[in-house]
Amino acid sequence: MKRIINYFLCLFFLCPLLSNAQINYTAKDTVPPYNDPFLFGSNLGYYEPWDDKQLADIAAGDKTKGIPGVGVNSLRPTLPHKFLKRWGLNNKIDEFEHYTSLGIINNTVFIGFPDDEVRDWDRYGNCDESSQLFKKMYLDIWDNGENGTPINDNNYYALYLWEVVNMYKDHVKFWEIWNEPDLAHSDKAWRPPGDQNGNWWDANPDPCDYKIKAPITHYIRMLRISYEVIKFIDPEAYVAIGGLGYPSFLDAVMRNTDNPNGGSATSNYPLLGGAYFDVMSFHSYPHIDGSLRDWNNDIDDFDYFRHSDAAVDGLINKQDEFKTVLESYGYNGRTYPEKIYIVTETNIPRKEFDNYIGSSEAQRNYLMKAVVMAQKNKIEQLCVYDLGEKEREWNAEGSFDMMGLYESLEDDEPYEQQETDAGLAYKTISELLKNHSYDEERTDLLALPDSVRGGAFINNLTDQYTYVLWAKTETDRRETADADYSFPESLDLGDLRRFQWDVSMNGLFDTIPERSVQLTGSPVFLRPTRQILLPVELIALRGYRDNADVMLEWVTASEENNAEFIIEHSADGRSFESAGSLPGAGTTTETQYYNFKHHRAVRGTNYYRLKQIDFDGTFTYTDVVVVKIESSDLFTVRPTQADTEIHIEFYDYYDKDIELAIYDVLGRARLEAVLPAGRNALSIDVRGLGSGHYFIRMKVRGEDYFTRRFVKAKL
Repeated sequence: MKRIINYFLCLFFLCPLLSNAQINYTAKDTVPPYNDPFLFGSNLGYYEPWDDKQLADIAAGDKTKGIPGVGVNSLRPTLPHKFLKRWGLNNKIDEFEHYTSLGIINNTVFIGFPDDEVRDWDRYGNCDESSQLFKKMYLDIWDNGENGTPINDNNYYALYLWEVVNMYKDHVKFWEIWNEPDLAHSDKAWRPPGDQNGNWWDANPDPCDYKIKAPITHYIRMLRISYEVIKFIDPEAYVAIGGLGYPSFLDAVMRNTDNPNGGSATSNYPLLGGAYFDVMSFHSYPHIDGSLRDWNNDIDDFDYFRHSDAAVDGLINKQDEFKTVLESYGYNGRTYPEKIYIVTETNIPRKEFDNYIGSSEAQRNYLMKAVVMAQKNKIEQLCVYDLGEKEREWNAEGSFDMMGLYESLEDDEPYEQQETDAGLAYKTISELLKNHSYDEERTDLLALPDSVRGGAFINNLTDQYTYVLWAKTETDRRETADADYSFPESLDLGDLRRFQWDVSMNGLFDTIPERSVQLTGSPVFLRPTRQILLPVELIALRGYRDNADVMLEWVTASEENNAEFIIEHSADGRSFESAGSLPGAGTTTETQYYNFKHHRAVRGTNYYRLKQIDFDGTFTYTDVVVVKIESSDLFTVRPTQADTEIHIEFYDYYDKDIELAIYDVLGRARLEAVLPAGRNALSIDVRGLGSGHYFIRMKVRGEDYFTRRFVKAKL
């Protein structure tokens, strides 16, 4: 928020811009460490008649609407230039704020796709099609404030980045440069080095042979502009190469500079492409990339391995292929920093097409196994393709029609969705591994045999363990597998609570001994009963902001003699006092859901814990959850694109006078008003303002000072 305030203060008071706006480092020097939890992501998709907010509701869940969701806590939307040019830069800001309100964080946004007015219409090589990129990218990126910003406004791609990143940066962690720029129209993409029929390892891709229809140096130029502009605005954000499918394309990026004259290094183009991105973003569809088959000369045909373990091996093998390329250019953590890895599209279909894998069981197993193996291999985000299937099962014509956490959303009224088995499994693993990290050392102690896969995950809040295990599948077109596993006696775990893939739907579990655990091809989740600190087995406890209030939600798997919960609140994390109470369920083995709204939350950091009290008066405490409420969260302007009137509403400050002023982009006050104490809403007539961007400044007795923006549309 402070960065936003400072930026607008510069606009308001016309402060001089930095003369040396360029950053002085690249990804050869540093990559910000990623220390946040693993992201259970999803592509958002587009479905009539749903809007993006409704899709986010069913992705993450919204208990206020009775929507359970499917465990998604991060999204991969897009902010293309041609869309924002037509509908307005801030067209999607309400949606992104809604994502944040649902607990959706660290989003990945893929960008690019210029409006026709600023598109490069040149044809390169012998292509029949024009470039898909921006024109004038080779103009200077910076002009040191000659046009009111440090960006050279005539460099259209740089200007687009300047505007979109400033607008959306508080809701985006990963900026992905294009989507699948290497989408190939030629078999040269997958041919190996030395192949006499041509390949992308030995020669740069012909512009005609892939999606963007431009020289590889032009894409590297995009990366360079992206890195400089995004890092200048938000140094903690990540620049990701755009969802690649071919290691040969990555190699072409790594061996060239952005020099349009052959990619050679010069004083103006000093660095190879690896210097301009932090994150290796890739896509993996094991059913079509050759992971599930090998050619057999003896039978003159393929041997097939169409099962979930071979599919997840394909995902990790794809990562290894990209890692090999990066390490060959020094990005190994020693010569240069290692890249961060994310997967922004992956899935297998739940229906069989042609010779592809396809079943509900295989799909749900693949997604759960992919989550486990991704964390084992330091992949920080996994985005499922897609939130909903593209077609009804009986109308589906291809494998990509049958990938989704929900059945087809097309033509359904919003909120009449139906989860697929994969969606229920994704919700289960997201809920059971929330706040957990993969523990390599504890996994090694499990001494898993070759027939068993999985890992140990530690809860970062409680230091308790969840073990995810399964028997390795090995038979073509079969998900059946069996293994008998016993935990090492040295761990002394005792009895285990066992959760299946559909516990998110039915809440059922059972208790088994730690010895001779029977495993199948479907992952199970195991928690030692003796590590449970409460007579109540708490599956989840979370809090989130609801305007000026805080909503707390928790779920129990079982309760024994539970009389009540006391909800305790603190403003400093040390001194707690009761904020309210809810009765417990006594003794039960059925899943229980609780929620409590705290109406006296403080601006700043709020700390909450539950005090669970037995019928005999004994009690224990849960761990603490933290919910932050910033001043900026309590001030809204609707609509953000208005022609006659804007409505301003506050969720706090009821006892104070609030000073408001509307400024144009040159810092001139155009309207001023005071909202007297005791009121929390105000409507302002903006018909007298000319069309364009405006900023509303709010001041409360000098204590708070921040801004909101809106666009005045033409009448």
